[in-house]
Amino acid sequence: MKNVKTLLFFLVLVVIFIGCDKEDESDPVSPPPPPPATTGTIAGTISVPPGSSSSPANTRVAVYANYDDWLNDRTLRTVGADANGNYSIGNLPPGSYYLDAWKDQNGDARISFGDLYNVYGSGTWPNYQLSPISVAAGQTVPISLQLVLI
Repeated sequence: MKNVKTLLFFLVLVVIFIGCDKEDESDPVSPPPPPPATTGTIAGTISVPPGSSSSPANTRVAVYANYDDWLNDRTLRTVGADANGNYSIGNLPPGSYYLDAWKDQNGDARISFGDLYNVYGSGTWPNYQLSPISVAAGQTVPISLQLVLI
C-alpha cells in the first residue's frame, strides 16, 4: 500500500511537471504592422505682415490639384488656419499640388484689394510664380507662408 501511495505521488508530480512544460507556452502574438501610408499631408503656419493688426485665424488655406484648378479657384481641399496660423491638410494622394492662403479682410467673399493673400512659389503679389508641391505617401510637407496686403 505504501508503494502504491509513493507511486501515485510520483505520478501526480509527473503530471504537474508535464502540465507546466515551457514548450507548451506560446509567445504572445505581436500585432501585425500597420499598413503602409497611402496619403500625405501639407502642413505649416500662416503669418500676417509685420505691423498688421490682423490675425492669421480663419485664413483660408487651399490646395489645388493642378494649375488650371488654381486659375479657376476649384479647390481640392480647404482648411482655416487656427488662431496661431497653424494648418494641416491631410489625406492627399501622392502627387503635385498648388497652395494659396487668403484672408478676406473686407468681407466681399472674393480675393480683392485690402485682403491678405499669398501663394506657394516665388515672388510676391501680383508678380509671383506658383510652384508645385510634391506630396508622397506617409510624408508631411512643411509649407509656411507670410501673407501680403493686396
